[in-house]
Amino acid sequence: MYDWANSGFGLVVITAVFPHYFIRSLLPLLPGSQTDHGLVLGSLVLPASAVSGLMNSLSMFLMAVCAPVLGAIADIRGWTRRLLIVSATAGSVAAMLMTLLGPGQWLAGALLFVVSNFCFGTSFTFYNAFLPRLAPPEKQGSLSGWGFAMGYIGGALLLIICLMMVRADPANTPLALGLSGVWWLLFSLPAFFLLPEYPGEGRERGSLLTAGFRRIGHTFRNIRQYRMLFLFLIAFLLYNDGVETVISMSPVFGTDVLKVSQEFLIIMILVIQFVAFLGAVAFGYLANRIGNKRVIEITLAVWVVVAALAFFVHTPTQFMWLGVMVGLVLGGVQAASRSLMALLAPPHMHNEAFGFFAISGKFASIMGPLMYAALATGMGPRWGIFSVLPFLVAGLVLLLLVREPRPDSSSAPPAP
Repeated sequence: MYDWANSGFGLVVITAVFPHYFIRSLLPLLPGSQTDHGLVLGSLVLPASAVSGLMNSLSMFLMAVCAPVLGAIADIRGWTRRLLIVSATAGSVAAMLMTLLGPGQWLAGALLFVVSNFCFGTSFTFYNAFLPRLAPPEKQGSLSGWGFAMGYIGGALLLIICLMMVRADPANTPLALGLSGVWWLLFSLPAFFLLPEYPGEGRERGSLLTAGFRRIGHTFRNIRQYRMLFLFLIAFLLYNDGVETVISMSPVFGTDVLKVSQEFLIIMILVIQFVAFLGAVAFGYLANRIGNKRVIEITLAVWVVVAALAFFVHTPTQFMWLGVMVGLVLGGVQAASRSLMALLAPPHMHNEAFGFFAISGKFASIMGPLMYAALATGMGPRWGIFSVLPFLVAGLVLLLLVREPRPDSSSAPPAP
């Protein structure tokens, strides 16, 4: 249900509604233009897509700095569920405050986006750490797939509601953004109350913050013991940068380059969600049969093709078909990556390991939007597409060196 809860925010705020609203209503028009929005900072002109890229990079930088430390603290104190509640609640409240946004308030909108997106990504550190504790290794692939599948359906339902609100009156857009926070908090309640809290490893000397950093230092000093884990994290850091950049910047590309309407963008994302539901379930069970690593390799090959084809997209129909291709492999690469991480993470450091997983998922995602912003500014928004290809290819190559552990049913966790 937590996937169901937070996916509404991911769709409405990160992907579909907020980018269009931020560009068209919050950012000012560039001098001398009747259609192009952005910011003028001295002699530097930042187009709307560049501003959006910088916002995404800032929120992901904050995630990368905080996630492993908070994960280590959760392992020490046994605060997995507690920190999930704190991060999800803070993020949902920031999203609710978007209801107060009005035309021209781009700075307030950027601040609320950065805070809510930071909490959104950080909450996954603790949420994902439950996966190896709730399912035996041979079933983690399908459970991870069903989690993402539930997220696609829950997010799609909220997006339909928001589409109806915006179509009835575009002035309802801030209310739709706020509703995503209500949805996130409301459907998180089953996770808040029903997920078990697992005991920590006891108290360490000094402050919690110092203990968290000390724990991370110990992990790095003993990195040879976790060679496959960190090799996979580096590979994930690279290829997930490409995936996350496509997810976060595609709406900007559609709005800024193809000039598609917000309604078309939302309908396209709904199509992707329902296709992704089928892909997540299918690839989840396929991962149980052929292994998570093999599934990631297959899906990444498709991602590379999609990224290359995107440069040649000029019509909304072509954009839609490319979105269907993305939907087929979106859930597969995400679910298989999460379950492979669960297999590689040592039992005594689940939260810390998934904190590093958050770093690999988000820290590199700073670079993708930044490269997109640089290419969009220097060569034109269409060229920003090429920012994702080096990350996808490099991650796929490095993944080939990772050895996936064989699931052992004897290591199944006790029932909570």
